[in-house]
Amino acid sequence: MDNGSSEPRKSPPHAPAKKKSRSSRDAAAIKRRCVSTACIACRRRKSKCDGNTPSCAACSSVYGTECVYDPNSDHRRKGVYKEKADTLKARESTLQTIVQAILNSSEDNVSALVRQIRTCDNLDDIADTISRKENSDAKAEEEDDDDYMIGAYSQTVAPTFENELSGKMGELRIENGSVRFIGGTSNLIYLTPEDDEKDGSDELKQQDAPLLSWTTVTADAELILHLLNMYLSWHYPYFTTLSKSLFLRDFLLGKPPGNPKRTLYCSSLLVNAMLALGCHFTNSPAGCADPEDPTTKGDAFFQEAKRLFVENDEYEKPRLTTVQALALMSLREAGCGREAKGWVYSGMSFRMALDMGLNLDSGGMASNKEPMDEKEIDARRVTFWGCYLFDKCWSNYLGRMPQLPTSNITVPKYDVFPDEDSDTWSPYTDTGVSQLHSQPSRTRAVALQISALCEISSDLLIFFYHPQTLERSMGKQTELKKLSELHTRLEAWRKELPKEFESKEGQLPNVLLMHMFFHLLYIHLFRPFLKYNPSTSPLPSHVSPRKFCTSAASAISKLMRLYKRTYGLRQICNIAVYIVHSACTIHLLNLPDKAAKRDIIHGCKHLEEIAEDWLCARRTLSIISVLARKWKIELPEEARDVLLRTDAKYGTFSPTDVPSPKSDASQHPSPSNLGTPPGYSSPEALKESQIASVPPPNPPGSAQNNVYSTLAPFVPVSAAGEEVGAQVPMSLADDSGLNMTAPYLRSATTGLYNVLPPNIRSSSRTTRPGQTAPRQAMAGPSQARQVSPTTLFGGQGAMGEGQDWWLRDQVSLAAGFDNWEELGSVGGEGAFFMGDTSGLDDSPRMGGAGSQEDWYN
Repeated sequence: MDNGSSEPRKSPPHAPAKKKSRSSRDAAAIKRRCVSTACIACRRRKSKCDGNTPSCAACSSVYGTECVYDPNSDHRRKGVYKEKADTLKARESTLQTIVQAILNSSEDNVSALVRQIRTCDNLDDIADTISRKENSDAKAEEEDDDDYMIGAYSQTVAPTFENELSGKMGELRIENGSVRFIGGTSNLIYLTPEDDEKDGSDELKQQDAPLLSWTTVTADAELILHLLNMYLSWHYPYFTTLSKSLFLRDFLLGKPPGNPKRTLYCSSLLVNAMLALGCHFTNSPAGCADPEDPTTKGDAFFQEAKRLFVENDEYEKPRLTTVQALALMSLREAGCGREAKGWVYSGMSFRMALDMGLNLDSGGMASNKEPMDEKEIDARRVTFWGCYLFDKCWSNYLGRMPQLPTSNITVPKYDVFPDEDSDTWSPYTDTGVSQLHSQPSRTRAVALQISALCEISSDLLIFFYHPQTLERSMGKQTELKKLSELHTRLEAWRKELPKEFESKEGQLPNVLLMHMFFHLLYIHLFRPFLKYNPSTSPLPSHVSPRKFCTSAASAISKLMRLYKRTYGLRQICNIAVYIVHSACTIHLLNLPDKAAKRDIIHGCKHLEEIAEDWLCARRTLSIISVLARKWKIELPEEARDVLLRTDAKYGTFSPTDVPSPKSDASQHPSPSNLGTPPGYSSPEALKESQIASVPPPNPPGSAQNNVYSTLAPFVPVSAAGEEVGAQVPMSLADDSGLNMTAPYLRSATTGLYNVLPPNIRSSSRTTRPGQTAPRQAMAGPSQARQVSPTTLFGGQGAMGEGQDWWLRDQVSLAAGFDNWEELGSVGGEGAFFMGDTSGLDDSPRMGGAGSQEDWYN
C-alpha cells in the first residue's frame, strides 16, 4: 500500500516462520520507528516526524516543505548532560587540588594533610581550605614586591590621576567667600576655587549710622526700624528663612566696607526686601512710594532691591543673603498679583540654593578645607528649609510641581534653640507694642512643624496633581491607597503636636496660619475625588469628598474670624489670601446652605479688609464676584454689598471671561440653577449708583452690623493708645462647633524693637550726608489725583496677569462639586474608613447640626 511511508521491514532470518495474519501485518506497517530528533519543520508545527532522509514523509507528502535536520538545535536533553559534566569537572578539580597539595607540600606537612583527608566528611572542604591558603600566600608575596617598588617610585612621582579621579565624587568648596557644591560629573571640580575677596577682613567693625548704611531709599532710621519690626513680627514667624540672631548681629553693625572674608548674614539687598514686605503691614503713608496711592506700598524699597541685584551682579556670586532676599521678593510679587515675576524670583532663589549645596549635608565639605562653624551650618539649614516652604507655597498657589523635591535633600533640619524660642513675642502695630498677647517666641519649633506639613504637601502634589496623572488616571485602587496614606500622615501630624499649640483665643498668628494650611491640604487631598460621583467613587459609600472639602473650608473661615478678633487683618501674611480664596469658592458652591451664607459673608469682608494692603485680595474679590454673576448664584445681601463696593472700587471681570463647567446640567444640578439675585445681573450698569447707595461697612461690633454683632468687639490697630484685641474674650471652652483641639506649636518672633540698644531705639532721626529726605524721597505728587479702578488694582497688567488660570481652576472645582449634591457633617461612626483606627471624627469637624452656631452665640 502506497501511503508515503517506507516499505514494511522483513523479519530477520532467525524469526519464527509462522505466518502472520493480515491485521498484524497492517499494524506493523503503520507503526513508526522511534526518532530522537525531528526535522526543524516538524518541531515547529509540533507534528510527528518519521526521521526519513533526505525528507520525512510529513514534509514530502503532506506539507510540501523543506526538510532539514539540525541535531545541534535540539536542547531538550543537553541540560542533563551539562549537569553531569559540571559535577565531574568539580570532582576532578577537587581531586586535582588535593593531589597537587600532597605533591608540593613538605614531608612534615604531608602526613598531617593525609590525616585530614582520611578523617574528613567532604573532600571539597579540604580543597577549599588548600585553595584559600595558596591564594593568601601568593597575595602576601605580591604586596611585598609592590611595597618595594612603590617605595622607590613615590619619592619622585606625584599621585596618579586615577587616585585623584576616584576621590572626586562631589564636594562643597568655598568660592568668593561662599560655599558652593560641585558634583563628581563636573570637570569644574578640578579647578582651583577663585577668591576675589583677598583684601577683606575677618572682623567686622561698628559703622557710623549703621541702620542708614543698608538703604538709600530713606534717611529716617526710625522708619527703617518700624518697617523691620513689622516684618519680624508678622512675616518672619511663618516664613522663617534666616537665622534672626546672626542677621541682627550684622545688621546692627552696619554695612561693612569692602568685601569681608567671613560669611555675611545681612546685605543691602536683603534689608530692602524686608522693608518692602514690612510696608504691607503698616498704615503709614511713608511706606508708599506715592503717599496718595496705597497700591505703591513697598514699591520704593522693592525697586531699590531690584537695582542692587542687577548692578551688583548678585546672581554671579551666590550668597545666603541673596537666596533669602530673592525668596522674599518672590512672595511680595505674589502678594501684588504679579505671579509671573514672583515665580521667576523664586526660581532664582531655589537654583542659587542648589548651587550652594544647601540641600546637602555639610559633611560633604572638601577634606582639605576648614570645616564650617556651627553657626554657618545652622544658617544654611534654616535658609534651605525656608526655601522648601516657599517652594511648596508656590506649588500649591500655581498648581505646579515642586521645584525642590524631597528626593534631592540630604540636609537635616535645623535645631531649636531654647534661648531664641523663649524670647517674648508681642503684637507690634503702628501704635507700638501691645502686651495683651505677649508669649514665648517659638519660631523654630513652629517652622519645623510647617516643614513637616510641606513634606506631606509635596507628596500630595506629585501624586494627585502631576501632569501625567491629570492626563492618565492612575487607577481607582491606587488613588484610594495614596489617599489613605496621606490622610494617615495628616492625622498623625495633628495628633503628635503638643496640646499647648492648639488653635485658641490669643494664639500666635503663625500658628493660626499653620492650622489654615493644614485644612487647605485636606481640600487638596479630597478634591481629586470630586471627579467621581457616588456611584463611581472608589471611596466607601459614607465618605463624600464634598463634605470633607466643605468641612475644611469652614474650619479655615473660623480660623480667619479668630485671627481677626485677636490681631485684625491689617497684619497678616498674603498666603492667607490664597487659603481664604480656596475656602470662599467652596462656600460659594454650597449656597444657599446656612453655614455657607455665614462663611461667604465673613470671607468677603475679610478679603475687603486685607485688600487695603495686598493687591492679590482685590483680584480675589473680583473673581468671586464674576463667578457669582456667571453662575447666577444668589449671594447673601451683605456679601453682595461688599462685592458691589469692591467691583466699583477695584474693577471687575466680565462674565464672558469665565468658561462654563463641563458637567451636564441635565444630570447634575449646576450652580446656575440656584436663581438670579435681584439687582445683581448687571454690575457694570449699576456701578456708579450702587457705590453711592451702599453704606460703608459698619465697625465690627456695632449694632447696625447684624453679622458682627454677636462677635467680640474688635479694636482697630490704628486706634491710638488702645491695645490690639483688648476686649476679646479669652476663653473658647464652650466652642463645640469646631473640635479644634489639634495641638499646635506656638511660635513668634521677638520684634526688633525689643532687642535694639537704647541709643538705636531712640526716636531721633539721623541723616546721612548726601542723602535725600525720607518722606520727600518716597513721596510723589502731593496733590490728589484721579485714579481709575484698574490703576488702584495695580494697573491693567496686574488685572490681566494670572486671571485665566484662576478662573479655570474655579470652574473645574465647581464641575466636581456638581457630582456630590448632599451636604452634612464629617465625622461620626461612618467616618471611619481605610484602616484609620482613630476615625475621621477625631479630625476637626465643621458641619454637625447646630455645632457651628456655638461659635457665634
